[in-house]
Amino acid sequence: MSDPYTAPASSGASIVRGSLISLGVRLLDLPSRYGFHLLVAVALGVVQTGNFYIVFSTMAALAGFGRLGIDQALTRQIAIDVASGRSMAVRATIRRALALVLLASVTVSVLLAASAAMLAQHVLNKPELAWPLVLGALAFVPQNVCAAFAGALAGLQRVGLSQMIYSWLWPAIFCIAAIPLEVTGGLTVVYALILIAASYVVTALVGAILLKRALDAMPAHAASATVTSVTSAPRLLKPGLSLFGLEFTKLLITSAPAIVLGIVATSRETGLFALAWRLALVVNLLISGVTGMAAPRFASLYARHDLPGLQRSAAQAVGIVLCLSLPLTACMLLFPERLLALFGTGYGAGAATLRILALGQFAAACFTAMPELLGMTAHTSVLYRINFYSVAALLIGLAVLAPLCGSVGAAAAASLAVVVNGVIAAWAAHRLLGVAPLAALWSGLTARVSRSARS
Repeated sequence: MSDPYTAPASSGASIVRGSLISLGVRLLDLPSRYGFHLLVAVALGVVQTGNFYIVFSTMAALAGFGRLGIDQALTRQIAIDVASGRSMAVRATIRRALALVLLASVTVSVLLAASAAMLAQHVLNKPELAWPLVLGALAFVPQNVCAAFAGALAGLQRVGLSQMIYSWLWPAIFCIAAIPLEVTGGLTVVYALILIAASYVVTALVGAILLKRALDAMPAHAASATVTSVTSAPRLLKPGLSLFGLEFTKLLITSAPAIVLGIVATSRETGLFALAWRLALVVNLLISGVTGMAAPRFASLYARHDLPGLQRSAAQAVGIVLCLSLPLTACMLLFPERLLALFGTGYGAGAATLRILALGQFAAACFTAMPELLGMTAHTSVLYRINFYSVAALLIGLAVLAPLCGSVGAAAAASLAVVVNGVIAAWAAHRLLGVAPLAALWSGLTARVSRSARS
């Protein structure tokens, strides 16, 4: 029987099957993650929901500094080690990653807690958010430990379990704990933040158990390896920082608009944007689901110098997401008021915001996994420039449009940054690797049409 940790990456169809399984797992995000957003919106109302998302977005943006991309570097390194037959190094790599993540997360948590009052008073102009920011800082350590466990599971090809820890388990736990509070009218911004931290703690415990089982299932020669010193593990910080640039760009695109709106606009405008953004990010669930499956495969294929395999896998990733995202985008463009009304009265005013965000997310679907392809194929230096251009487009757009147009302007800035990131990454992938997924999909489609017409 072949060793599952050293077997070569399978051919074309394998990524389709794996991606569909991965997407099936990510569908659990819909009742859990959107149950989370629905509970918050219904229980808090538009204004308090705006306050909550100002804090939540700040947490999302700063939490990345507690990971520094190490979770993604861990995925890449483990995938390379396994593909190259060096599975004996996996445990030492994981230990090193956890040590780095813990150190960075504690530092960021302490800094946010210490500066919460100043940030709330002088930056956000909302002094009542000082205590919620302190509570938000408590979630950094368990949240980032979860990310490290999930990154390790992804590198071991336990993609479904990885995505459970990354994405849907903590909001599911939150919903279970929050529903009794919401029914009794006791769910507040403060209680919601405490429940988030507690949910991450439970998720981290589950992640540790799953990772231990995955490591125990490794081949016997790997389990008995003598490589145990943390210092003998490969360096993760440098490649992590390169990948962190990509992650931080995504975090900024996701979080900065709500933070900027919290500074230059009302909490109501922030609430309208936040809910529209969460609906538009349904498409991002598809993108991240397929990308989570494709990214370690990219690393394995590149380690074997299989460029045709890279082209095939990248084209399949884009094709799957485009097919699934098209009907979702159409619904958001045609019926935005009805979709937003599901969250309660007053949210329908964000219809124009949702339309703009939906267009941006569909553009992102056209370039699925292109930045990750560069990061997983040792072209991380290119990501620095791509991320710089994307962040510049976002910040300039927010500075100009958010004060003038509120949530609509913030949506336009976020969508512009998404398009810039995807277009430049796709161009770089074509120039450096010869990978052009959209062209490959178009060629395949026209060839099939021609064959059908001849028959």
